Amino acid sequence: MQPNVPPVGPPKRNLSETVWTKLDRKATAIAEFTMRQYRKKRSTWSVGAVGGVLVVIVLLFYIDAMSAGIDSWDNDGDGLIDEDPSNWDGSQAKSVGDVDDDGDCWARESFDRDWNGDGIDCNVIYNYDRNGMLTSVNADPNVDEDPNESEFLEESMHRSFLLGFGKFGFLFVLGIFIPLFLATGLIRDEQEAGTLHYLVGKPIARAEILMYRLLGFIGLAWPYFLGLIFLSALVTGFFGPGDSIYRFSDLGIWFGVLIATFLTVLAYAAIFASFGIIAPRFGVLLALLFAVWEFFMMFLAMFETTREMGLASLSVSFWGAEIINSTGWLVWGDYELMTGQAQSIGFFAEIALWTVWYNPFPTTTPLLNMVISIVVLLMLVGMFVLIGQSSFKKRELN
Repeated sequence: MQPNVPPVGPPKRNLSETVWTKLDRKATAIAEFTMRQYRKKRSTWSVGAVGGVLVVIVLLFYIDAMSAGIDSWDNDGDGLIDEDPSNWDGSQAKSVGDVDDDGDCWARESFDRDWNGDGIDCNVIYNYDRNGMLTSVNADPNVDEDPNESEFLEESMHRSFLLGFGKFGFLFVLGIFIPLFLATGLIRDEQEAGTLHYLVGKPIARAEILMYRLLGFIGLAWPYFLGLIFLSALVTGFFGPGDSIYRFSDLGIWFGVLIATFLTVLAYAAIFASFGIIAPRFGVLLALLFAVWEFFMMFLAMFETTREMGLASLSVSFWGAEIINSTGWLVWGDYELMTGQAQSIGFFAEIALWTVWYNPFPTTTPLLNMVISIVVLLMLVGMFVLIGQSSFKKRELN
């Protein structure tokens, strides 16, 4: 009988003892410790409560505005309201003839019906640029002079609120506010308290600790933002303009806001945590200065010239906002129609629509633009995690 020969090579490991399962156990342990640690802090609940109250207050103002509505007005002074609306349907037709709904153009003398000089009485000329975008509307006298302001302004204000609240509320205010007060001290606070020795003393590489601490942070932050965005989607869906009970079409916008918020909050958390490691004493100050920079860049992003120059792209908030902006183009495919209606109503309508709804950047394709923005944010997260890990590995623990 031949004796048993031991197998050649390294011993086989059970599935529960692989490198990946050990990695999972370490990540889960530190992430759970971080979540439990922050749940017990009063500052966490205070910061979360302030953010929740701000969202509720803004939503209450939105409900009040939508419930009150916007009254139309008599543009031409004939005592009638909305009797001569714009007949443009978003098509590329350069000239639309005989669109004098109330007949006040045809009531004029025959020589006084063709102010745009195209030889056709009581019509409208639509001028486009080389990209097919409507640039101006040139109407004959008393044509389309009394549009339905109420319907358009309610819809444009609703859309502006969704995009503006997503960009300025969730991305900028809360998106910076929450990581600034909670993520800056992910490593720094442990160093100052002397409790970091307990984490480093375990068989865990220093480079992994920052990543696992960030995992614990987003384990708290992401559900928090999910709840606030879900609440906002419910309120705006039920109280938004329209004949249906709920505006299901807007769910796509809120999904874009959710993705953009998740990624920007993760990026800010990685940046602020790295600041706390690189400069423990001045980490909060650096984070505040960075927040001022983000505000300045978001302000620049409101102007078409600076957007085309790409100056505003030197910020985290810009790429998060581009995800929301691209989502708006994908969900609402009637930008040109809204633009044409805004021009027929007046300057106020154009401001209400254009302050938060921009052309996609850096490409003109919304879906590609969204993919690029997501990739840029993920690259920023990876870059600052590596910077923070490199600084952490070189630092002496007190």
